[in-house]
Amino acid sequence: MKLREYIEKQDAEGAAAYAGRCGIALNYLLLHVKYASKDPSVTLIKALVRESEGKVSLADVLEHFGITEQGIAAKKVA
Repeated sequence: MKLREYIEKQDAEGAAAYAGRCGIALNYLLLHVKYASKDPSVTLIKALVRESEGKVSLADVLEHFGITEQGIAAKKVA
């Protein structure tokens, strides 16, 4: 499952719980993580995967933030 899809499927309580388990504020999850507007730390990447309880893979999180060979190449071109 894509990270953004996972976040969008959470109700308000679920999103708050996920953010808390990841060690971030709910607003940070809904603004910066959901829309990939800031580069995440390695710690946050690991938490997003771990705390999704197997629903979001590491590959999905990396792709969400553009941390793939293709994503890196696209950023260099832009």
